[in-house]
Amino acid sequence: MKTIVKSTLSPCLASQPVAQEWYDFMRTQCHAEVGDNLRQEQQFLCCYCESEIGEDDSHIEHMVPRSIHNNLTYEYSNLAASCNGGAVDHCGHFKDDNHRNPGYRYDASKFCPPHDANTCRLFSYLSDGDVIPAQGLSQQDRDKAEYMIGYLGLTCSRLSGRRHSHAKNLIQTLGSNPDAELVQWAMDYYLTPSSDGKLKAFISLSRTLLAQ
Repeated sequence: MKTIVKSTLSPCLASQPVAQEWYDFMRTQCHAEVGDNLRQEQQFLCCYCESEIGEDDSHIEHMVPRSIHNNLTYEYSNLAASCNGGAVDHCGHFKDDNHRNPGYRYDASKFCPPHDANTCRLFSYLSDGDVIPAQGLSQQDRDKAEYMIGYLGLTCSRLSGRRHSHAKNLIQTLGSNPDAELVQWAMDYYLTPSSDGKLKAFISLSRTLLAQ
């Protein structure tokens, strides 16, 4: 999970009525503006799974659910851009869906937001597409990692398959004994934003493979 560096507040949020329903807000220009800001600051990756996202396949995510703290509905620090999770089997739409994700509920003591720099160290990404708690964690942090993986559906078969394919392609590109120029090219391609500020998907997995 890539660390998100939060930018300044979108000015239009400050003028939203406190009691305004979120679904009414979704029809405003401010909603579109906030969505654009979030995608740009996340370099067009989902805040949770690191899939590439655009306007048509992402949504504004409340990290602390509105049902828990309605006063954070228009708090920019609580907003992120999440992918739509395919058939709603991972990430933002999945995490608080009581029918698709009945075993998990929001737990403030375990939820680790992606803009917290400590969150990314909780996870390890494997070449078979799996994501697991990182080695050497305290029991408390291991519990947090396991909670986040389950709460967000990060090991669903669809997402794991995409990570596996990504790892396979990168490993095949590098070969068994890559020279320094090829490794540098791969680092530039997979880890560096393009001229329009976009990163390639699954940057944490790419970083792991390129460090080996």
